Amino acid sequence: MTKSTKINTWVISDGTKGMENQSLAVAKLLGYDYELINYNPPYLLRKIPLIGKFLLTSNILKELNQKPLPKFVITTGKRMAGISIAIRFFFKNKIKTIHIQNPKISRNQFDLLLIPEHDAITGKNIIQTKGALSFFLNHEIKNKKNLTTEKPIIFLMVGGRNKRYNPKSIDYYDLGIKAVKASNLLNAKLIISTSRRTGIKAEKILRSIFSKKLNDFKFYTFNSKNPYPNILQKAQYLIVTSDSVSMVSEMATISTPLFVSFFPQENGKILNFLNNLKDLGIIKKFEGKLFNYNKNNLHTNEKTILKINDFFRL
Repeated sequence: MTKSTKINTWVISDGTKGMENQSLAVAKLLGYDYELINYNPPYLLRKIPLIGKFLLTSNILKELNQKPLPKFVITTGKRMAGISIAIRFFFKNKIKTIHIQNPKISRNQFDLLLIPEHDAITGKNIIQTKGALSFFLNHEIKNKKNLTTEKPIIFLMVGGRNKRYNPKSIDYYDLGIKAVKASNLLNAKLIISTSRRTGIKAEKILRSIFSKKLNDFKFYTFNSKNPYPNILQKAQYLIVTSDSVSMVSEMATISTPLFVSFFPQENGKILNFLNNLKDLGIIKKFEGKLFNYNKNNLHTNEKTILKINDFFRL
């Protein structure tokens, strides 16, 4: 929450970082003071968001009703759609709801939806975004790179299993070997950060490879102190696995060369999204070599806030 006592936006989150960060991105872009409210929806509300209209006596609504009302409430992901619906129904036209990602229910339950364009969903209250919004703004990542006195730094962000697929051990082995090759070619320091979805077995595979084949690397797991996004201030090259649209989108907003390591199972709309970024000169496919290129940045944040302002006539 910002220091001002006048709160104009509520960001309601269950603590899932990827989704919470997108909500915070919109709050920052709106330019209002915001309050981050932690709320873990009950099972039925996560699975059946429309029952939010019948939660008029729930503790969260009673708590919110004691606060000065904001202009906006922001939520992300299907699991948070129900509380957005409840707030809109309970407070009527006093608060505008902004929901990010496809809630997979009628768009009429929300004031505004922000949905990635690769989902191919349109409507009068829908703004399509190219990928995900970035929770850090460009001016917050100040470039402190020193190419003359320090070894190059490569930052590798590793994801893992999701609803689309579950990467196999060989996929992580191949990624590790390619990262070693790239690091040795540049005589670089490799910094690795894994996510909650990576898994212990995959981490062991990567640690084993890097321990045997690299002299200079640092390994961070999801439950250790995460160097992201501050590491972006120093890294000369970025590598991220293809499973995370949000991570790719965030790293695509800055000028540092970005390489995406495609899991073999990647297909469908996410593969189309990544290929589109490749065609636009925003990303390169990671094949074991890193190099500088004339990178075009992704401008999702800037374009989205203009559309939001126009939608609400701010």
